[in-house]
Amino acid sequence: MTVDELRRAFLAYFEARGHRRIPSSSLVPHGDPTLLFTTAGMVQFKPYFMGLADPPAPRLTSIQRCFRTTDVEAVGDDTHLTLFEMLGNFSVGDYFKAEATGWAWGFLTGELRIDPERLWATVFTDDDEAAALWEAQGLPPARILRYTAAQGNWWGPPGDTGPMGPCSELHYDWGATPGCPQCARGACHPNVGCGRFLEIWNLVFMTYYREPDGSRSDLPAANIDTGAGLERLASVVQGVRAVYETDELRHVLAAAEAVSGRRYDPAEHPEAARALRAITEHARALAFLVTDGVLPSNEGRGYVLRRLLRRAVYFGHRLGVREPFLERVVDAAIEHGQRAHPELAVQCDFIRRIARLEEARFQATLDRGLQLLDEVIARERSSRRIPGRDMFVLYDTHGLPPELTLEVAQGQGYAVDRAGFDAEMEQQRERSKGETAFTAAQDDRALRYAALDVRTDFIGYEQLEARTTVAHIVSGDVAVERLAAGEAGEIVLRATPLYPEGGGQVGDRGEIVTAGGRFAVEDTQRYGETIVHFGRALDGTLVAGDEATACVDGARRLDTARNHTGTHLLHAALRSVLGTHVRQAGSYVGPDRLRFDYTHPEAPTEEQLQAIQRIVNAKVRADIESATFELEYDEAIARGAIAFFEDRYAARVRMVEYCDSRGHAPGAHIAQCYSRELCGGTHLHATGQVGMLLIVADSSIGAGLRRIEAVTGAAAERL
Repeated sequence: MTVDELRRAFLAYFEARGHRRIPSSSLVPHGDPTLLFTTAGMVQFKPYFMGLADPPAPRLTSIQRCFRTTDVEAVGDDTHLTLFEMLGNFSVGDYFKAEATGWAWGFLTGELRIDPERLWATVFTDDDEAAALWEAQGLPPARILRYTAAQGNWWGPPGDTGPMGPCSELHYDWGATPGCPQCARGACHPNVGCGRFLEIWNLVFMTYYREPDGSRSDLPAANIDTGAGLERLASVVQGVRAVYETDELRHVLAAAEAVSGRRYDPAEHPEAARALRAITEHARALAFLVTDGVLPSNEGRGYVLRRLLRRAVYFGHRLGVREPFLERVVDAAIEHGQRAHPELAVQCDFIRRIARLEEARFQATLDRGLQLLDEVIARERSSRRIPGRDMFVLYDTHGLPPELTLEVAQGQGYAVDRAGFDAEMEQQRERSKGETAFTAAQDDRALRYAALDVRTDFIGYEQLEARTTVAHIVSGDVAVERLAAGEAGEIVLRATPLYPEGGGQVGDRGEIVTAGGRFAVEDTQRYGETIVHFGRALDGTLVAGDEATACVDGARRLDTARNHTGTHLLHAALRSVLGTHVRQAGSYVGPDRLRFDYTHPEAPTEEQLQAIQRIVNAKVRADIESATFELEYDEAIARGAIAFFEDRYAARVRMVEYCDSRGHAPGAHIAQCYSRELCGGTHLHATGQVGMLLIVADSSIGAGLRRIEAVTGAAAERL
């Protein structure tokens, strides 16, 4: 069974058991500040487990691309990867342990025909139910082990806060490892770590939530989160102990062999094999990270990518490669990954370009680093020892891998202060907090409104005024029955025409009027399914339960819509002039201006900016009518919608398009559109209402990231 056949078999198995297939989300978590990267299949489903949003179905299945920085140093052994795919089946308050264990066992031993005599299970210390369920499947008690949280049988949260719970794992037994004392005594088990056992399935019984203060609370319902590493499972099915010898990765490994002139032979040349595996893995990870909008830089996600790229180049250097090679290995990763991940093919030219530019840049850095190392060696001639601090600076500032520093130093008879280097690295890890502490900020208000369980219907696409009901009032973070004149507060309505901030667009302002009072809305925000109006009572008293009229500030909404439509036109023009690798990296859409952050490795020329502006204003003058559709996500993507910042969780999405409809029947699908995006924001009925768009600035905001600012309508005319 090939890796791709394994993908299809997994999804078909769980779809046949009532699960809805959900596409993989980006490696860059959208709307989750607690994570640097998507580290598990459940990340995109966190709002469902926390009760912040309704799932498209109670049973879900996906194959999620994941990235974990904790495994970088281990890459090169048989099993560790930074970039991997996670098979997952999920229950949001539906089935629980019995079904989850039964289906796991059925898929592994039935569909994949894995020998049940090779399987071991681990359960949390006091989880008698899970142990009994595995025994009912046929596992003898001797192969059902109880582990503590410290031993690995507690999962989560994926950040400093979030869902978590006890877990149960299935491990595959490869057979006794030569030289392992525990294997020789018949006492080996999965936590010995000799390589005999491979974890292939993890069931998380997700029932708790870790709060910011470290305490835990119950989730709204008991959930199931399954994680099974595709590459590891493929290694078992294909009978190879190294994931790099499975069919897809082996093709990429062959490219690494070709560029280095070295044959992959772990038995005869283990160090060369390790280097070839590292080049293979990092080239593939580079392709996926760049596809999802990560570009090399000196901080955050970009620093992680740059570190991988440099590690790959270092291992090439170690194999004796002195000419640029990485692009060719990346080509192989794209070629053999694009069937399951067609977005790789779309971005292939840009991925190659990034690999080529960064490799050339590091070659110069590498040479400089080696020169500095020579200076340190000369300085420390009397001690014949490289200080840990110097080793760290060479690595952190000049990009010289510590392995290379060690190799050069030992070649000249020098020792290295590895302990000092490790101490410096640990201090850096504490400063950066790795992948899970990108920020631990948790919005308590979101949890409060999730517990309130009030759904607000947004009805503001076609109307700016509506009759509704005051459902809830908050003042000073406390629920109250009434709000008197002069008091600041938050009001929740059953339905509202006021747009809540989202997709870069600011929240609406306006008024809420009841028979007894009037409330000025200064901002509108969404928390899960609840829309909250922030502001102050102007006069009288507003009471929970009162009938009300909600009104939008129409002039402000129109100016905002003008800028939002302008943003879509600008986005399309950027992709037309600079290339389809351009993707949205953030935006601000207000009544006064628009700001659009986008990925591009260099500053556009003045001629390119002028061309972009000309294209936008030509579309404005063409007065192209807008059309909006609510449809299934897959259908929208098939129609060509851009979905970089889509609502990942919605079963149905809203698509906004600007197409020349002349010669087409009303409502007919038009294959070629100037702009077609998934978007929940408010827009104009036709591009002519934009008036004109004027670009006022374009600047760098980081490596590979740029910000373009513009104004429309009267603001543009004034300039």
